[in-house]
Amino acid sequence: MPDLKGVSNLYLIFGFIVPGLVIVYVRSRFITGRAPSNTENIVSYFALSTLYYALTLPISEWALTIQGPPTARVVIWIGNIFLGPALLGLILGAAGQRGWGNWLADKLRLSTVHVIPTAWDWRFSTIPRNGLFLMVTFSSGEQVVGFFGGRSFASSDSGERDLYIEEEYILNEDGSWQARPERVGILIPVKEIKYVEFWDTK
Repeated sequence: MPDLKGVSNLYLIFGFIVPGLVIVYVRSRFITGRAPSNTENIVSYFALSTLYYALTLPISEWALTIQGPPTARVVIWIGNIFLGPALLGLILGAAGQRGWGNWLADKLRLSTVHVIPTAWDWRFSTIPRNGLFLMVTFSSGEQVVGFFGGRSFASSDSGERDLYIEEEYILNEDGSWQARPERVGILIPVKEIKYVEFWDTK
């Protein structure tokens, strides 16, 4: 295997590693979970780059034979190495988030392993853009209710599942919720959480 650290082999990095890296990076904006290190992912980058070139073979062949001015060739190769893989990563990310692969597998009566590793990651990655209400029950039995919207956050780091709720509500003794006079957010560490309940805003 060539030494990818050598300056003379930069063309291998740009040609066979960078497209896969771009695909994985863009896809990861839509799919939560632990991201393997670049060392762990090097084979995946290469495989995805090869798949990308297989899907875009006519364009890649044309890019190799183009005789236009140097500036045009640079623009075409930037598009081929960066923009094309970014588009493929976007499609794969949307497919993973929307469950298109599961839909196809259901039609073919096949069972698949979900691309999102945990229920925590899946639930918080599918929260609608307009947000929802949730109730967090602590190990002590105490409860916090609030609105989880665009300014809220649920960590996707498996070692630190903390939760930030952008607007905490008052939970009355009769079970009703009441907005606080001032808008207050709350940060909850995972070790305090027993379970979380969700309500759509619809």
